[in-house]
Parts: sequence; C-alpha cells; structure tokens
Amino acid sequence: MDSILFSAGTQRNVASQDWQSEITAGGYRAIIFDCDGTLVDSSEAHFQSFRTAARAQGYDMDRDWYAKRTGLDRRSILSALSTDISGTVDIALAAQHSIDAFIGATTAVFPITETGKLVRTLAGAYPMAVGTNAEIEVATASLQAVNLLSYFVTIVSISDGLPAKPAPDIFDHATRRLGFPAAKTLVFEDSAEGVSAAIAAGSDVIQVVRC
Repeated sequence: MDSILFSAGTQRNVASQDWQSEITAGGYRAIIFDCDGTLVDSSEAHFQSFRTAARAQGYDMDRDWYAKRTGLDRRSILSALSTDISGTVDIALAAQHSIDAFIGATTAVFPITETGKLVRTLAGAYPMAVGTNAEIEVATASLQAVNLLSYFVTIVSISDGLPAKPAPDIFDHATRRLGFPAAKTLVFEDSAEGVSAAIAAGSDVIQVVRC
C-alpha cells in the first residue's frame, strides 16, 4: 500500500512496509488512526445503510454520488442528499435509520490488511486511539468486526459533541486523551478532510492511498 507523509509543511511518498521505521525515526510517542477507509473497508456497508435510510423516506442514493462524499460525516451526507434531490429528508430519522442498518450489516466490513498489521505490531509499545467522523456505536461495531477494538485506548468521535473533520477537534481531543503533544502524535488517515484535520491539530499525518 502506498501512502504520503505530511510533516512540517512537506510531503513525501512512503511505502507501507516502512511505516514502523518512520514512526521510530520521527520520535512519535502516540498514534491515532481514522476508522473507515483506514482501518476498515466499510464502504459497501455504509453505502447500503445510507441507501436503506433514503429509500425509507421515498428517495434513493446514487452510488457515484455517495462515493464523492465518503469523507463527510453522516449528517452532512444526508443534508447534501436533501439539497441535491430538492426533497425534504428527515435528517435525524435518516441518520438513526442508517446507523441501525449499518450495525446490522457489519459482516460487510472487512479489515485493511496493512494498517491492521501495524496496529498489532505497535500494540504495547505505543498508546493508540481512533479518531473518526463516525458515531461511537458505528466505529465500535466496525472495529469489533475486524477484531481491532481491544488495541485502542480510546475512540474519539462526533458522538463526543465535536465538529466533524476537517475541523481539528477530534484529533485535538484524541491527543489529549493519549497524553502526548500533537507534535509527538502521528495520525493515519485516508480522506482529504482527515488529513486537513490532522495538520490543523498540529500532528504529522500519513495518508493511506488504496488503489
């Protein structure tokens, strides 16, 4: 898997097999991982859960339309849908409906091999957290589905009442919970929104690029 390391205003390509050596060389003390697209491949499960919620209100969701918005949080996606279809989507109801549908479909959530291997390798040596735009129950279900939940000290999510990425708040809170400064905390992300959030929080970030 290819990736890009953003550090001190620079960026360079890094191969996944070099992640551990980069962590050592960078002197990082703690690690934060995004969940969806970074630790787990949940794209199909999320799409189907959103489509189920939209159809329950008489609408549909196009797969390509959704794919362009996967870095957004749930309510932002549903608000965009309501705007684009010129309809009236009950956002709160659709959000809960999609959460329930996702939790019932975690058999369609799969591990991302490279990041999962890194988590297991780092276990016990570095405190690790998950920082996600997903709700806590969604992130928990995803991590349980791939047997990674026990490796993390904490999960910080929009369920904590924080603004979604690209705002830096999720990563700010995660670094505080881990007990190390942002400059000593490395973030793993996949989305542009997540990369922007990590940089704004003062952390270096590795953006995983899945081909």
